This record gives sequence, C-alpha cells and structure tokens, in this order.
Amino acid sequence: MKHSARENMAHEGLSRRTFLSGAAATAGLAALAGLAGCAPQAASDAAQDASAGAAGKGTDAATGAMQTTDPSQAVWPVVEEVEVNAAGEGEIAFVADPIAADDIVATHDVDVVVCGLGPAGDAAALSCAEHGLKTVAVEKQSTGNYNSATIGGTNSKIHQHWGMTYDTEAWLADAMIDCSFQGDVALYRHWLEANGEAVDWYVGHFDNQNLDDYPLTFAAGDFPNFRDEWDATSMSRSWNTSLNLPYPPGELAGILAGILQDAGVEIRYNCPACQLVTDDAGKVTGVIVKSEQGYEQYNCAKGVVLATGGYEFNQQMLKERCRPRSVPGHWLTGAFGNTGDGHQMGLAVGAAEDEFPQPIALDPEQLMPYLRVNKLGKRFTPEYEPYGHLAMAIQAQPGTYDFYIVDGAIGEKIDKIWTPSSSCYGPKEVWVAAATSENALKADTLEELAELMEVPADEFVATIERWNEMAAAGKDEDFNFPGSMMMTIDTPPFYATKEYADGLNTCGGLLVDTECRVLNKERQPIEGLFAAGITSGGMFFNTYPHNLNCLSHTRNCLMGYTIGKVLGEATEA
Repeated sequence: MKHSARENMAHEGLSRRTFLSGAAATAGLAALAGLAGCAPQAASDAAQDASAGAAGKGTDAATGAMQTTDPSQAVWPVVEEVEVNAAGEGEIAFVADPIAADDIVATHDVDVVVCGLGPAGDAAALSCAEHGLKTVAVEKQSTGNYNSATIGGTNSKIHQHWGMTYDTEAWLADAMIDCSFQGDVALYRHWLEANGEAVDWYVGHFDNQNLDDYPLTFAAGDFPNFRDEWDATSMSRSWNTSLNLPYPPGELAGILAGILQDAGVEIRYNCPACQLVTDDAGKVTGVIVKSEQGYEQYNCAKGVVLATGGYEFNQQMLKERCRPRSVPGHWLTGAFGNTGDGHQMGLAVGAAEDEFPQPIALDPEQLMPYLRVNKLGKRFTPEYEPYGHLAMAIQAQPGTYDFYIVDGAIGEKIDKIWTPSSSCYGPKEVWVAAATSENALKADTLEELAELMEVPADEFVATIERWNEMAAAGKDEDFNFPGSMMMTIDTPPFYATKEYADGLNTCGGLLVDTECRVLNKERQPIEGLFAAGITSGGMFFNTYPHNLNCLSHTRNCLMGYTIGKVLGEATEA
C-alpha cells in the first residue's frame, strides 16, 4: 500500500503538527462519501431549471441570471469536473423543525451554555466561569477536540520573554491582502490589540509556568536563536509569531477539561446542541440539547455560545458553500462532530454568515519547497510560498494535483532549503524519506520519469533543464523563487511524487463583532447569541493565511476570553 508524503511522515511519528508537540495527530484520514463535482452541462441544465422556477428569488428576466439566499438552490458551474470529498459523513445534531415542549424531558436554568469543547469553547467556558457565571459546556463527542499544541500572538509575556517585537501595521497589511480586503479590519485590529492579554490569561492556567518551555515555533528546529519578526526567505512574509505549548496535543483536551472543572464548569459529553430558543423579540434565551435521556432545554440568563467547529463532515454544506475546486481531495481532521451544527443553529434565528464561496484551511501534502510541476509537465508557482498559498496553487491545476520532484542527491541538497520556517516541523531525514518513499515514482532518466508520471516528456524535460539553468545562474526568472535555494535536478535516480492539497478545516462562519456577538443580516447583534472559533466568520477568505502563524489558535483563545469578559461585565453592570 502506498502512502502520501504526509502519511509517510505520520508513519515516522511526525507531521507538521505532531512535531510541534511530539504527539501523534490524526493524519491521512480516508476521505469518505464523495460529493459529485458539477459537470459543465449538468451545471448549465441545473441553472436553467433553477432560473425557470426562481420567481421571487431575485431572477433577472432580461439575462436569466439568478440570485438565491437559499444555499441548497445554488449551482457552482465548473470548467473541469473534479472529485469533491467531505472528510466523512458525520451525524448532524441540528434540528430544523421546532422541538415541541412535550418532547423536553428536563429543563435547567443557568447563565451560559457553551456549545462545543474545542479550543474556542474551552476558552469561552473557562472565561465565563471565572467571571462568576453559572456555566455549562455541552460537547457532541465523548471528549473535547484539540489538534495542535501551538498558540501565537504579538505582545504576550512569552513573546516579550523571547525579545520579540513586531511591525503590526505590516502584519495588518499582510492580513488584508490574505483576505482579499474582504475581512473585517475591526476584528483584525482587536486581535492585534488584545491577543497578548488573552494568551497570558490562557497560558497562566497550565501547570508549567517556565517561559523557557514555550519556544518560538521557528526557533524550535535547527535555528534556536532565530528572533527575526518574519522569515525573510519566504516569498510572502511568514511571521515568527507562533509558540509551542509544552504538551502533546492529544493530552490538551483532557488538561483543559480538568481546568474547566476546577473553575466550576459543568461538562456534558455526548450531549450535542440541537436548536436555539428565542423569545418573541428574537432574543436567544436558551438552547435545546440531546442527551441519552432525550431533549433537554437550558434556559440561559446571559447567553449561548456557539463553538461547534466547522462543517468538514457535512457533505451538503460543503457542496453549498465551497466551490468544487476549493474542496481538497484529502482531509487531515479527526473532528468528526464538525457538521455545521452551530452554523445552522445561528442561521435559523436570523444570523448572517460569510458570503460564498467560503474558505477552507489548506496545506500541501509535502511541506518542503521542492520543485513542482503539473500534469502538463510545467512549473506553475514559486514553490516557497506559505502553505495555504501553495495549496491553492495546487488546487488550481488541471486535475487539482501536481508532482514534486527531487533527485538522488536530495539528502545533501536539502540544506539549500533549510530555513527557520521549514526546519521547525521535523528533521531533514523525514522530508528526504517522504520524497524518496515507495509512494514516489522513480527513474534513471527524466524521460522515463515523465512516462511514469504520464506527463508530456518534452515539456517536462524542458522544465527541468530550464530550472537547472536558473539554479546555476542563481536567479529564478520565471517565478522569483529565491535563487540561493534552487537545487539542481541532475543526479539519478529521479523521483516524482503525486500530491494533492490537504484540508484542515472550513473557515467560513457566522458574522460577529469584536465582542463576539453574532450579527443578523442588518449587521446588528442578536441579543444573547455569541460565536467563537471557526463557527464564527468575518476574517478568512480564499484560504487560511498560514503566513500569519497561529492566528486561528490565538483567535480561539481571544474570542473565548472576550465572551467571558463581555458577559461578566454585563452582569456586574
């Protein structure tokens, strides 16, 4: 059985995320129950049918164009049919039809219910409890979910401990470019202003308070003294903002559960949130959950927090919200409960969400900036881009895949691409092994390799020769890849590994303000409703910006911390 480069790393006990913590993370999860891509003719027929019956849905009679606010009616036309897969078929907890009062087996009066116990839900429940609120956390699965032992920021005590300072206006400029200027700048500015306070609060709960044990991620590999604010070798500024927590990610859900319980949070596992409760004015006054006994209603005096993650395991939502070419063929997620329950619960009470298409956090399968070619045998991108950018470039290729190429001397040549932002995810031997594994195609000549790859030999050989010429000259005239990092491909045997993009999670969600209050379509807060983590939106478009390292994990912490402050201050008032 052959494995991808990422899977080969997992077999060695290492991956981008597991290396950071030394624990095994879920990787190489088989994609289940695929979604059919839209063939051009099928898309055209569907559009005509929808247009014909679209009275009252924004049909333009002159052009036949249609707009719809019903995602299930949307059609994604494509120019090439591609395979679209969900991470699997999860069990959806959201209940659309009103749950009758007679079906409620128990009623509880509390201040706050937090729906979901990932990093954002953990932080929200902890902050609410510490502000004196009677807090219950309900989790769909039998345990909480925590995928990565990292956190980030710009002005925490740990960053100060390492002597780090950042040009935050440059960081913000990069953030706006990464979200195509569609993100809410107020959310980004709030992150810049408040991330340090939130990280200090969060880290302060762990039993290890030795700041030396919280290294900068870029300094966790072969560059322990790297203190630049970004890795200048990267095509886009890859910011040196990420920190490693001194715990395996597989243990963090349990560690946080203990911290929450010590703070007075009641935790209920195998108890998903199903439906929000509102009063006649539209205020959210509670939430209905489903326990082993049946439906139970929580009346919430202060609010309900939606932190149920994304919708990677909901085929229909992926089909509706993400254009086919943006959905990866492979997923790296064990969050089986991520079926969009919080999204749907919010939408059912009038919430607004990110416009379509919504983004997905993507990685390339191979994290090293090896030379890449598409099925036409041609290079298509500067290979040393942040992971999200490189993954999108792969998705844009015919067939949504590429090949990365190395030669028989890769063990020595890899030094040319060994940088702070590449060395921190695993030793050189792992990356060399991944590129020369049994999954790689292997040949003694470039022509033979092209035949195995089923790419045009003339184009492929010309691409490699062109690369070698530019490498010798020390300048990439085609894509401006750093000339000093260009490794020649000239020592047999030659290796080519087919590569797809990997999906981490969906990134589109309910619109919120800086207090994490969910907004309606008029961009006004829905009283009593909050969202955190990737159930919330407003910041990411196209993909997750990996070059703003650990923005998402820190955002989880900040949003949870903020919700507790907002509700606590409201109580005091």
